Amino acid sequence: MNTQPPPGYVIYNGPSRIDGQQIVAILTGLRKSKNRKTGNVLQVYILRADTRPSQARKENKDVSICGDCPHRINKSCYVNLAKAPRAVHAAWLRGVYPDDLQAAAQAATDRHVRLGAYGDPYAVPVWVWRELLHLAAGWLGYTHQWRQPDAGPYMQWCMASADSCTDRVDALDMGYRTFRVRRADEALMPGEFVCPASDEGGKRVQCDTCKACDGTGRRGAAQGSPVIIVHGAMKKYF
Repeated sequence: MNTQPPPGYVIYNGPSRIDGQQIVAILTGLRKSKNRKTGNVLQVYILRADTRPSQARKENKDVSICGDCPHRINKSCYVNLAKAPRAVHAAWLRGVYPDDLQAAAQAATDRHVRLGAYGDPYAVPVWVWRELLHLAAGWLGYTHQWRQPDAGPYMQWCMASADSCTDRVDALDMGYRTFRVRRADEALMPGEFVCPASDEGGKRVQCDTCKACDGTGRRGAAQGSPVIIVHGAMKKYF
């Protein structure tokens, strides 16, 4: 009898908080994450339930999981939908991932969790993240929905994704820490540091070692805010 644990769990299957369309959030990486940037961190993929990720992007249905993210609108998103998002969605359709938030929370015990390997954590209800993360060693998360009036609870887990200096100032005023994407010719702002996991960071410290992108819930604003040069195959659209 096969007693090997599943490769992941469905932690949410329900309406998006962004537009009410059906989405699914899946915790993966239980056996071991091979992500070069993040290290051995559990990964949550937030996907449209009814449409393949590439098709959702083509038909503008990815608004359900990405909201008003400018990288979705400008086609500058760094996520390659033909790789992990496609594979995770296909595996979910085959029934590979059990629907079990409590088991997922147990699997996350003493592990670090990336709230949105693809998709915005804001699309998933707050109670899901509370249940998933209450035994976790830590997390990293980012949201472009930080301007939404009901997004405040997410700042404990998520950095405000900032795409300009104005974004950063506004997010700081609202109590967030930020993760800013910049052009190569833009200088750092006060309180920012280069993401150690980026090529610019030099030493390529992985996220499970750095642990800086954990919102305000653990270490607060004194931790500073990372910044990264725009990257990915679609960066020309930034």
